[in-house]
Amino acid sequence: MTMKWLVPSALAAFMGACAPVPAQSAQRAETVPAVVPPANGPAEEIARILAQADAAQSQPRQLGKLIAALDARGVKPLEPAADPVAQWRTQAEMPVTPPYRGRVLGPAYKAGKIDPGATVRLPQLFDGGRAARVAIATPGQAPLDFTVLDREAKPVCPPAKARSRECSWTPLFSGRFEIVLSNSSSNAAGYYLVID
Repeated sequence: MTMKWLVPSALAAFMGACAPVPAQSAQRAETVPAVVPPANGPAEEIARILAQADAAQSQPRQLGKLIAALDARGVKPLEPAADPVAQWRTQAEMPVTPPYRGRVLGPAYKAGKIDPGATVRLPQLFDGGRAARVAIATPGQAPLDFTVLDREAKPVCPPAKARSRECSWTPLFSGRFEIVLSNSSSNAAGYYLVID
């Protein structure tokens, strides 16, 4: 190929890459699940999505995007009988494009409410040598504290981390841990707990 043909060919290839997106592709882009603000980790992100979905009850389209974001992360309820997402699906306007499903055994979530001054204890099994995460989100950012205790009732996260919205650690051995949620406020508080 001579030089005089090389420049126009390169220019045509460049212009083709800058061509506008067809209407059908643009429509598909609008149906992608909602983008969620960055979080410290996947468990905290899922907890935040659950709290946002709780607040989006009067917005069927936004609720559908948030539910699709949960579906894409493969999260399942710890207690299917008390799962609020099943009820939310009846009100939601789901995106046209089906969400991409992640791994088969993904994280699990639990919705609950804690009375003023009450504490809830949830025993859970975690695999040794594999990163573990527990996160909590509350509608309206209610002041709930949580920690995770090992089988000797010692916190597995540093004290400053134990009161944050996510607790991450890697158990040395598989075994039982206890998630402890406390409500030191004077009002009942709802929560979404995510275990990954």
